[in-house]
Amino acid sequence: MKAAAFLLLFLLGDPAPEPADSPEWMRLYFSPHDDIPSVMVELVGSARARVWAAFYSLNHPAVAAALLEAAEAGIDVRIVMDDGAAAGKFSRARQFRAAGLLVTDYAPADFMHNKFVVIDDFLVLTGSCNPTRTGVERDDNNVVVLASAQAADLYAREFLEMWSGRFGADSPESPGGRRIEVGGTVLEIFFSPEEDCALRLISLIDGAEDSVEFACFAFTLVPVAEALIRARRRGVEVAGVLEWGQAGPYSVGRLLADGGVDVTWDRNPYYLHHKFFVIDGRIVATGSFNPSRHAREANDENLLVIHDPGAARVFREEFRRLRQPAWK
Repeated sequence: MKAAAFLLLFLLGDPAPEPADSPEWMRLYFSPHDDIPSVMVELVGSARARVWAAFYSLNHPAVAAALLEAAEAGIDVRIVMDDGAAAGKFSRARQFRAAGLLVTDYAPADFMHNKFVVIDDFLVLTGSCNPTRTGVERDDNNVVVLASAQAADLYAREFLEMWSGRFGADSPESPGGRRIEVGGTVLEIFFSPEEDCALRLISLIDGAEDSVEFACFAFTLVPVAEALIRARRRGVEVAGVLEWGQAGPYSVGRLLADGGVDVTWDRNPYYLHHKFFVIDGRIVATGSFNPSRHAREANDENLLVIHDPGAARVFREEFRRLRQPAWK
């Protein structure tokens, strides 16, 4: 673990926050204010054996070029994307397919909604961010980079499942998420729909004692909203920010407000695309998983739970920024 952490520090330098705010083997980034494309390009360029990337959409020219260059250099580059997003006008999927690097889910009604990359045997990049111009330059997103062979192994297994054509309902049954320990920090890793990401979120919220802060793009899953309301009623401080563009009839925004939760709409004229919860200032849940029925039951998603007060402090700072009463 120490060697992996040293290489991560060598490649990426100090994270944007103070180094003491997260473990040495973890880096945290937030768009649009951090240069996430440079992080992705540098990590892809560091690969010595493989780069396996799963993204809902991918059109950022620098990231696409880095992947193609790595493949030309003999690196085992494989890319999984959502079929609908891959067919988009600006998608780089055509280039990847022509190079023999791409598999899509071929499931028009469901999404391959993951956002993660496995590099060699010890690096994982995950979070809420697709490498698109909007995703990195305009939207509010997070990226978590982990130097962990255990985490890389779990994400690689999920990638190979999709690479073999098993998506959504065709995913093999699984008893639940995996719990690993890296440098004294506990991580939990879940993949839906075979593992119930929503159930884990509910249990985290039900266990909250002091505070729950959340920022979500799409939030329509009533059982998760009800857990937040229960927390509020037992005296936990609960606050959230939701994407204004998702304020439709299925949004739980009104339900949360009626239940006494301090919830506001985001002020980014583009998208608040986060999907994170911070529990008691010491646990972070993030990844691609929006609390929605479709994400829970049909989409390919991932949820990462980080038990670390330092990482939680960084996400809480992002939460406070999102709640500032000023348009960007």
